[in-house]
Amino acid sequence: MKKISDEQLEEWLREMPKLKDHRDPHDIYENISKKLEERPRKTWIIPSFATAAAVLLVAILSFNLFDGASVNHSADKSLKEEAAIEQKTSLQKEESSVENEARTDVGNEENSTEMNDITFQATEDSTTAVYAEDLGAMQVFTLAIPDSEGQNIIPVSLLVETTDLSDKLSRLEEAMASMDEEEWGLGDYYPLEADLAVDEASSTLNVDVFANHPYQFGSTTQVIFENAIQQLLNSLQLNQAIFTTNKIEKGITLSNDVLTSITKTEPRNRPFYLFYTNDIPYLVPYSESYSTIEEAFEAMKTNIDTHNLRAPLLVDQISEVAIDETNKSVVITFNKEINIEDTPETTQSIEAILLTVKSFGYEKVKFNNAPIDYVGRFALQEEIQVPIAANKKSID
Repeated sequence: MKKISDEQLEEWLREMPKLKDHRDPHDIYENISKKLEERPRKTWIIPSFATAAAVLLVAILSFNLFDGASVNHSADKSLKEEAAIEQKTSLQKEESSVENEARTDVGNEENSTEMNDITFQATEDSTTAVYAEDLGAMQVFTLAIPDSEGQNIIPVSLLVETTDLSDKLSRLEEAMASMDEEEWGLGDYYPLEADLAVDEASSTLNVDVFANHPYQFGSTTQVIFENAIQQLLNSLQLNQAIFTTNKIEKGITLSNDVLTSITKTEPRNRPFYLFYTNDIPYLVPYSESYSTIEEAFEAMKTNIDTHNLRAPLLVDQISEVAIDETNKSVVITFNKEINIEDTPETTQSIEAILLTVKSFGYEKVKFNNAPIDYVGRFALQEEIQVPIAANKKSID
């Protein structure tokens, strides 16, 4: 429909014919008033309609408001929930990462501990004797010390710095005065209640005691004392010991004897056993000697219960012993079914075998049929040098 402008409408109204009403204005007013009074009033429609419209408008606005608020609330809630979930997930990831790192650290620590244990076990030295590589610039002094019961005489070897012969004696006397035999589970025996002096010209150790010295009572006391002097001669590399009493009287009283001198003798052909005191292992030569190594090994298969000496392991699995006099070595063959474990007692049992071989004058040992390559520091597939001395101890 074409839109009619105000100008065109005015133009059309001007062109219409003019109309005139000849009635009296007063009459027209009266007629209109009468008609209005006769017509029923419906003034309530407008307010009701307005009210309804207002209510409808409020409802629409409220709906939109609440719906929007609900939507916004839901959106906010959803956003918050998503944020919370995301934060929780992030925390869980972080916790998981931390736990994994902790597990890794613990695992690494455990693995490290296990590796350290393996390394420690592989490098742990359970040997008790003195070997050539232990010496350096040190001198070995071996003392004969009785056990706490006086049954066994145990050779204990001290590493001491020394220079000339006269210095050896002073250093040895210092060692005897400073060592603690009871801490080692042995009898308190040193220092000796005697004055010691070295005569280099005659290769002699002079031993002077008081008249009431403690070594004169009982045969066991005499045996221990004589062994102590013999070990001093070996350590000081002297040939004999001469005894005096109160620096005047020749000889000393021992049990029922008067001893004036003794010549150095090194115990030979002795089997070595294991002796434990305060859980400390010692290698002890038994007093009985044997003609051959085979006889000594046969004796070493049995404990000596009277002296608390334990038979070394592996000896009962020796099937053959071969002597090489030229190379001063002994070849020991084990039974083929032998089972050898790398334990401290096995190490010390091998030492007992080595010291027994040394007691017979041989220098090296080769084992055949050993099922493992190493026991402690010993390479069982190679030739092993015998120890220099038994039962190494250190002095602070």
